[in-house]
Amino acid sequence: MNKFIKVLIALSAIALSFQSYGQYNETIRSGRPGQSIGPFTVGKNILQIQSGMDIFGFKQEGTSFQGSGYLNNTVIRYGVAERLEISALADYRFETIKANGSESDFSGLSAFDLGGRYQVYQGHGAIPTVGFQFRVRLPVLSEDYKIDNLAPRFIIVTGQKLSETFTLTTNWGGSWNGNNSMGTGFYIINLSFPIVGQLGGFVENYGDVNDGDFDTRFDAGFAYLVNNDLQLDLLGGLGKNDGFSDYFVSVGVSWRTKRK
Repeated sequence: MNKFIKVLIALSAIALSFQSYGQYNETIRSGRPGQSIGPFTVGKNILQIQSGMDIFGFKQEGTSFQGSGYLNNTVIRYGVAERLEISALADYRFETIKANGSESDFSGLSAFDLGGRYQVYQGHGAIPTVGFQFRVRLPVLSEDYKIDNLAPRFIIVTGQKLSETFTLTTNWGGSWNGNNSMGTGFYIINLSFPIVGQLGGFVENYGDVNDGDFDTRFDAGFAYLVNNDLQLDLLGGLGKNDGFSDYFVSVGVSWRTKRK
């Protein structure tokens, strides 16, 4: 852990050496829809809330193991400086799992994370904008989802305009589950584009590697900008890995206060 802290300090020192750029944008930049986050922060003194409801299901082929449920995800972000924000994430989950003729229900707070994001570099042309996010999941979850220790998660983010139409965002990172020392590496590749008027779309591929096992999934969706401070979204995704198939559909809203 001491070595991990030293790495974070070194990254922070490098980040602070770059020239400062304003982060406030005319229209809201949300972490929804999709799995990826962007490299930008919300801007100084901006409060932003992103919330969504997911309906999901999964099944193990060739067995009776299957499940379904719903998940509410809410993220609160606040800009303490133009390029630095703090944030909190909370997930509430309810699911029913069936196997071998029996049925079990699980519910409660399944995630509670605290952390922040810093924009390291403002890109130009072919050089992407770079950001870094770090959060820690706290061991305060409901009994069905409890963890024994702090569970850190970090993401290195890049974002760049490929053209006047397409924007590419990538996330690369690692996470720990709070119950053992084994980490999971993950990636997300997001391609977003305008459709018509205030309606935009995206397609995304994301996956993770844990103990040599690689899983990958796809999702896609739409975002509608109601006004500069309010966005609605709809998306869905699916995956099939080693005989295990899953899907989800999500609807959400993102809102921010106006800059004073």
